[in-house]
Amino acid sequence: MTLKTFTAACAIISAALVALPQNIIGCGGSIDPYDYYLSFFNQYAASQIKYKPFFYTNEQFLFDYEEPVSSEDELVKEWVQFAGNAVAASEVRQLVMKFPARDIHTLYYHIEQQRPARLPDSIGRNQFAQYFIKNKNLEALGYILYAKKVEPFATIPDEWSPDTRDSVKMDGLLKNGLQLYQAAKSDLFKLKYGYQVVRLAHYNDHYSQAVELYDELIANNREASILQPMSLALKAGALFRLGQNAEAAYLFSKAFHQGRAKRISNYYGFNWSVVREDKRQKYLALCQNNREKAGMLSLFALSNPTNDMNVLKEIYALDPSSDLLPTLVVREINKYEENYLTPLVEKENQRGLLSIDYYYYRYRGAEKDSVLASEKTGLADFIQFVNQVGTEAKVANPALMVMAAAHGAYMLKDFEGAKAYLAKIKTLHPDQRVQDQWMLTNLLTTISAKETIDAPFEAGILPSLDWLYQKADAAVKQDNNEGYYQSDEQQQWYKFYRNLMVDVLAARYKAQGDLNKAALAIGAPEALMPGYNAVTFLRSQFNGQQAADFYGFVQARKFTPYEKFLVGHNSIKLQDIADFTGTAYLRDYDYDNAIKWLQRAPGKHPVIEKDPFKDLLFDREERLPNDEVTTTKLAYAKEMKKLHSLVQTDPAHAATYYYKLALGCYNITHYGYAWNLVAYWRSGVDGYFMPKNATAFQREYYGAFTAENYFKKAMEASNDKEFKARCLFMMAKCSQKQIAKPQYIDFGYDDYDRYEQATDAYYKKFFANKYYPQLKNGYGDTRFYKDAATRCSYLRDFAGR
Repeated sequence: MTLKTFTAACAIISAALVALPQNIIGCGGSIDPYDYYLSFFNQYAASQIKYKPFFYTNEQFLFDYEEPVSSEDELVKEWVQFAGNAVAASEVRQLVMKFPARDIHTLYYHIEQQRPARLPDSIGRNQFAQYFIKNKNLEALGYILYAKKVEPFATIPDEWSPDTRDSVKMDGLLKNGLQLYQAAKSDLFKLKYGYQVVRLAHYNDHYSQAVELYDELIANNREASILQPMSLALKAGALFRLGQNAEAAYLFSKAFHQGRAKRISNYYGFNWSVVREDKRQKYLALCQNNREKAGMLSLFALSNPTNDMNVLKEIYALDPSSDLLPTLVVREINKYEENYLTPLVEKENQRGLLSIDYYYYRYRGAEKDSVLASEKTGLADFIQFVNQVGTEAKVANPALMVMAAAHGAYMLKDFEGAKAYLAKIKTLHPDQRVQDQWMLTNLLTTISAKETIDAPFEAGILPSLDWLYQKADAAVKQDNNEGYYQSDEQQQWYKFYRNLMVDVLAARYKAQGDLNKAALAIGAPEALMPGYNAVTFLRSQFNGQQAADFYGFVQARKFTPYEKFLVGHNSIKLQDIADFTGTAYLRDYDYDNAIKWLQRAPGKHPVIEKDPFKDLLFDREERLPNDEVTTTKLAYAKEMKKLHSLVQTDPAHAATYYYKLALGCYNITHYGYAWNLVAYWRSGVDGYFMPKNATAFQREYYGAFTAENYFKKAMEASNDKEFKARCLFMMAKCSQKQIAKPQYIDFGYDDYDRYEQATDAYYKKFFANKYYPQLKNGYGDTRFYKDAATRCSYLRDFAGR
């Protein structure tokens, strides 16, 4: 949204108000404010698109900064009705909003003098102009002319432009407006002139006068118009400037609920007027009836990022017909999805269901049992409340309320309760949005309630899964064709499909040990919107044999209809599996199979411009300037196989072969010189790290266990003391990698003292390497030891002690 658009949205409050700091607005980092937590509930289910700016997101002050209803459109509609619906809205808009004042003046003169005038072609052809010529309504035309004269003085300049409004001219226009108000023949035009003069007083910083003019000219006018709440908001802004915050907040609340337009502007005004230290009762005491109290409470609720059942219950008790209540209920569901469902799923994932992060939207708070228990209690209360509201049927859409109860029960894992609520909804005549949500929540409940997913169950959920895919596919196609943003309603269905496939189905398959279907479930949404998570899962979770079996499964094409659906709508292709299988066998040190699979994919593996057998005492990832050796995965596999053979056939030189094997194994670890022989990317912050639930490859990649074993074999096979000292030093390097450095995340990001203590203990173990005593005592007189002690600070510190 541009600043110009934002400024226009807030124009009703005043130029000075807009200049206030807006540090309450914003989102952090690169987080997508519409996709940062696990969600399965349609935010548009409340069917109140006019409240879209107030849908839930805790990463921005508002969900959307564009007014859903344009005040200009509303004014045009009123003029169309004024003309007896005989003039097109486009023609009215052109004359009222686009034509300059001089053209309106020419038209006025033409009608007033009742003689021909040279009208511009644009005016002469305009239907609304023809309406005035025919009906000779100079009162209405005179007002339009006056409003155009006022407009430049009541429009807020952007922050880069100087405020050039002339206070004297504004006072003159205000006096003229008062005269025109007195001459007006109808309440409609008295309202219109009243609005303009209050506007002029407000934007000329005459706030007390603005309040007085509103009370005198508009307060008792009962003419129905958008100008009623717009005028009320002008008075509210003036009161705010006069320091009467409670009164201002009350009027902004009334204006918010009275008119369809300017809702964002009035919401800003309300928020700026409320003093946070004040108790709500101070503001509620100004309300004249329960409906107004419910309306004000709903605005307090819109600014609350945490769950608050008490305010929902109070709004419902005061005004069950509140049309904001459905939006507030959906907001509560989304909050529980963020604050309960997302950390709960993450906690389960950390137990080993999935061991890589798929989307940047992930919840990053501490998943403490006490927090989840507290949210769980609140969620149970919410379910009971919305079911009661739906049962009493005092709201416009009781089916939505029971739908909220069903979805809450799903989150709470009360699957029997969810099914009972879902059955109840069918008797409540749900609209299309609720029917769609019913399908999604029913699918989630059905999958989650099943302990083991087998072929008959897959066949049963396939129609629902295909239905969800079709909705997601339609959303992506709409996005591609029309450039819609992910915050729009259709786009939610892609997110729902992705979240179900990854966070529900893939997690279940992984827990069952079915890596093939876990990978395919992750790859399914990526067929619609390309990504790398499925291939990343393949590369991080499969070993060589598993990858080969996966290749065989896909290649055989002996699919059930469900499997055909998964494979047919997927980002993972056969060549991706073949490409990785050879690499996976390299990771497994199975060089025969690595060579066989790598030969199946010629040209797929790039040349690596490093020597994988480089003998480096100190870890280095960048290529050395004098290294002219290049290799490929296939060449490396062949050399490693050859070395294994030479150990057996040439035992006299076994120490040399073992040492080179050790270098070949060490250099493909995270710390190694040629790590990209087995890894597709490398993080610079993963040093001395071991993932939870690490795979066999990850243990080797971060722990260098096999490399340490080969250095030991080389040492044992040699009688050369200098060589043995070198082997022992390399073994010490490997063993240091096996001591896991504490990670701040393991302490919940909030227990720094315990993290610091664990780090201190880690460094003591790190410096006290188990091989250093043997190296110092047995080989302290070697040239290698003396050189290493001067170059390695860890060894030097140990030797010094």
